[in-house]
Amino acid sequence: MNTKPTKEGNSVIDAYHDYAIVKWIVDKPVNAFEDGQWLIIQKAEEEKLIEVTVSLPKDVLDSSIMQEFETYYLSDGVSRTAQLWNDQRRQIITDVVTNMLLPLIEKEVRMLLTIQGKQWVARECGSSLWNKVATAPWGNKHEDHAGDDEAPRVLAACYGGSLKPPTTFVMLDSSGEVLNTLYTPHLVSESQSGENDPRKHNDLQRLSKFLIEYQPEIVVVGAAGQRSLTLRKEITKVFLCCPTLTL
Repeated sequence: MNTKPTKEGNSVIDAYHDYAIVKWIVDKPVNAFEDGQWLIIQKAEEEKLIEVTVSLPKDVLDSSIMQEFETYYLSDGVSRTAQLWNDQRRQIITDVVTNMLLPLIEKEVRMLLTIQGKQWVARECGSSLWNKVATAPWGNKHEDHAGDDEAPRVLAACYGGSLKPPTTFVMLDSSGEVLNTLYTPHLVSESQSGENDPRKHNDLQRLSKFLIEYQPEIVVVGAAGQRSLTLRKEITKVFLCCPTLTL
């Protein structure tokens, strides 16, 4: 299998693009696909960002396939007429192999790689899901909650900066129902004023009131990038400044 970028793909697919690993593939044997890479290739091809070629190596085609056909279909005659008929037979064999058999083989290879890739993804998803469900639930370490079987109150946080949606906090009750949502577009400030930004100070105050009102027992921060670490630090500062908040 070989892949190469289209004109659009060459400009779109950079080193950090999802399709970068399949932008250039040279003579990779189809039996070397053991994971879901073919599904990435297939998607990139559908988006017309790469061109895919599935073919037999020319030496194999000439030395094995064509010779095998010629063994069965060419005449052993040595006359001029026999040689002319053999030339016609070679043309027919080449046409059949090139325009009929190889396209069917490519179609079969693509189908098998798709099935294999989906099975691999399903196994990986199953393994990941099992690792999650096989993990013990969060244990409440506070003595005043000892023996309490009620699920903890969870605050979910996700960095968004000043984008839409901005940095968001979602408060869930012990049943997993959404209690309230808070948007803080300037909590993780991107401006040069940083800590002195009055908009950030306002978001910190709003977050502090939000936490005091709902008293979350667990805070989960979505790991969406380096800014998520900054968001975690800002949340930690609020907890340290409010003695009524504990985790």
